[in-house]
Amino acid sequence: MKNLLMILILAFSFCYAGSDAPDLKTEDIKKPEPVEKTAPAKKIAQTEKQQVKKDQTKKEVIQPKTQPAKPAPAQKTIPAASASKREAGEIDFRLGTISSKDRSKLISLDEEDKVFEKDTLLTGKESRCEIKLTDGSIVRLSENTKYIIDKYEFSGDKVNFQGYLVSGESWTNVNKADSKKKDFKVRSPIAVAAVLGTAYKMTADGKLTEISVMEGQVEVDLEEEKKAELKIEPKKSSGSLAPKQTTGPKEIPGPYEVTLSEWISIVKGEMISIRSDGKYNKTKTDVNILINEWEGFNKR
Repeated sequence: MKNLLMILILAFSFCYAGSDAPDLKTEDIKKPEPVEKTAPAKKIAQTEKQQVKKDQTKKEVIQPKTQPAKPAPAQKTIPAASASKREAGEIDFRLGTISSKDRSKLISLDEEDKVFEKDTLLTGKESRCEIKLTDGSIVRLSENTKYIIDKYEFSGDKVNFQGYLVSGESWTNVNKADSKKKDFKVRSPIAVAAVLGTAYKMTADGKLTEISVMEGQVEVDLEEEKKAELKIEPKKSSGSLAPKQTTGPKEIPGPYEVTLSEWISIVKGEMISIRSDGKYNKTKTDVNILINEWEGFNKR
């Protein structure tokens, strides 16, 4: 049995050696190619996001940076209460602080700001302003002054102005053009001054009112409420409190001896002082001092 197996092996070897089959070399044996592992779906998504971010970054670098648009300058809003009022003029000069009282609010004013009928104007310490009215007349307010524009009507060549100097100091310079058609009155808690083409200064503190004439003529009388308080009635001859033309200033016997009961005139270089009891005193004043004050008023 053993011998038979050996014979079969030898016979098989001889048969294979004689065949035409090529010799099998080691390098001809191909190694199996490695199988690529597929990346998880989550990792692919992250890779794609990173690529998108890189692309966006490149675009941002390439694109020029645009400058943000500058905001438009804020415009000063006019209070609603002023919209319904009649315009009287504008601030032509301001030094320090000036404000307009609108009910319980104080509105700061600057040069070129408008002022209106019924405005209450206030100046602070070491402050002053000049108001140019639409008819060309000028009102100036010194420091620590409270002034109300009671009424202002300007139609054609006719002007009706009524101011109220509550306290402080004011200047009034009425435009001389067509002065006969202008009705200009400024009152204090004690007196009222009616002017025609003139310039004058008025001061008031509740106890005393003083009016000094730099140019022209001013008619002066007690304020209506003060007349009623002192029970002074107009003379029966006229029955009117309106100013009347006079031939010249009346001579007063002495200081504060006569109660002001009718309109009287004061002219250039004169000053009248009226007390809260209605008595008054009229004296001379230095016009040059008034002129210097006027000319130096709107200098900074």
